[in-house]
Amino acid sequence: MAVGFSFQKAKREKIWVKILLNGPSGSGKTYTALRLATGMFSKVGGAGVAAIDTENGRIRYYANEFDFFDLQLTEPYTSESYIEAISAAVDNGFKVLVIDSLSHEWKWLNEVHDKMPGSSFQNWAKLKPRHARLMEKILQSPIHIVATSRGKDDYIMEDKNGKQVPKKVGVGSQQEKDIEYNYTATFNIDQETHVATVAKDNTHIFEGRYDVLNEKDGERLIDWANTGEGEMPKEPVKAPTPVEIPKSDIDSALREINSIFANKIEAGVDKELLYAIVSKHHTSKNFTSIKDVDVACLLYTSPSPRDA
Repeated sequence: MAVGFSFQKAKREKIWVKILLNGPSGSGKTYTALRLATGMFSKVGGAGVAAIDTENGRIRYYANEFDFFDLQLTEPYTSESYIEAISAAVDNGFKVLVIDSLSHEWKWLNEVHDKMPGSSFQNWAKLKPRHARLMEKILQSPIHIVATSRGKDDYIMEDKNGKQVPKKVGVGSQQEKDIEYNYTATFNIDQETHVATVAKDNTHIFEGRYDVLNEKDGERLIDWANTGEGEMPKEPVKAPTPVEIPKSDIDSALREINSIFANKIEAGVDKELLYAIVSKHHTSKNFTSIKDVDVACLLYTSPSPRDA
């Protein structure tokens, strides 16, 4: 018999909705995101609608139509910068957040990967956890989020007045494969009509519907999210994940700090001064006995011995 496991009757709980809008350039992702967010805000209140903009201020084109507060995120578009920006929105009392767009982070990861030497597989193993932490932040943050993602632009030929003309379409999104399944609902937006087609919908509100999303849809999403018991969930508190430092990096750091001290002594720097510096962070004044990388880092980043 299994010990320590028990089943409970499932109950519908309140949630923070996470929406993803995919589409090619010119499909109206930003405008649609602001319409949804405005509708959400009318239901949940808070400090207002917050917006993280990576499109060089493009979201401000609509500042005369929508009321929102923006944060201009600039290069490099690291996973960590997005995480910090989301935390800032939560800490400042916002309950609705637009992220326009997520594609810059994925593009940055790919650019870093392409510059890394060695095995592609091993390099992705180093980078993917950073992206995973961003996705975890989006999904677990106590805030409603409407994020946009650029489609992978492609062209198809279609008949128009008896002539074959090219039409730009979004094929998937400039994001990790199957990213759409992480969200409460994911939509693909048509470039010409701005009609949203649902790709994944946990709410069942949009199944079989083909229409332009608007403020009322934002309100419907909040009504659905609040159809549950208990309080809105809070972001789980997690112990920090220990960072594994490769042994080669540790050995390199230890060799470097030893080399610095040896060079200083050879250059005529007072040994007692160096010994006093070592003694502040180490059990012995003998720098050659340092085996702890943390001690080595403390010594390396202090004004001395580099400046001694």
